[in-house]
Amino acid sequence: MTDGAAIAWIVSYPKSGNTWLRLMLLSLMRGGQAIDINAIGNEAGTASHVEFDELLGVDSSELFPEERMAVRPALNRAIAVETGPGLKLRKVHDRYWHTPSGDAVFPAPVSRGAVYLVRDPRDVALSFAHHRGSTLDEAIATLADPAAILSAPGNRHRRQLAQPLGDWSGHVLSWLDQPDIPVLPLRYEDLLTDPARGLRAVADHLGIAHAPRTIKAAIDATRFETLRAQEMARGFKERQVGSTAPFFRQGVAGGWRRDLAPAQAARILADHGPVMGRFGYDRETGGR
Repeated sequence: MTDGAAIAWIVSYPKSGNTWLRLMLLSLMRGGQAIDINAIGNEAGTASHVEFDELLGVDSSELFPEERMAVRPALNRAIAVETGPGLKLRKVHDRYWHTPSGDAVFPAPVSRGAVYLVRDPRDVALSFAHHRGSTLDEAIATLADPAAILSAPGNRHRRQLAQPLGDWSGHVLSWLDQPDIPVLPLRYEDLLTDPARGLRAVADHLGIAHAPRTIKAAIDATRFETLRAQEMARGFKERQVGSTAPFFRQGVAGGWRRDLAPAQAARILADHGPVMGRFGYDRETGGR
């Protein structure tokens, strides 16, 4: 890894606060400036068809899905080298994985580090259902599916490359237990409770300069109500077609207690209890 060509991977299962954290970091890196949610550019992710085509000089739509997957490591190396100097923040929803030939999709030599944002899967299921326009039971089943893929291959017009998710527990462990990239785990709930402490920890882990003034300014610039007001006024490009709620929907913890049935909460606990326990999530199954 070199400071001039380094990527910071901001990793999470979908609907776990990834976009909020990236916006805070972007504001911090710009001295606490206000952020236009629709102008975050390449920080949006590592799975763009457009970036794939531009950086690798290949029309991704002409490749078979397995061919696109095989060159993901090359894409990430190109992102590190060919998108300008300095630290690059990149959203990741993939689990940590290797190609069939054994290449790590997220190469350690170009990685400054990773932050893994983890959220109570009961709240993830609720938010994911709204985001996808699916039922709660469908979202719960996706969180338990070891073969789950985001932007699955087969649709030539998707904006993103396929991103293997796996089940929620496997996703968490794939990143936290890999030995190649230093990872800072951070609970979404803790970031909500004390955003200054969380943002300082992330900045220290990634080597981002900060001061009390810029930490406060970055938090103020990215308050949930501010981001939601922007989305209501101008829309948000990361909102999925078919979504039944705004992207910046509520930004709270524990909403599952109101909206999940006890049987649904119990199913999530049965599927993911050991990993939930690792992060201190209670074993309550009470709901609406």
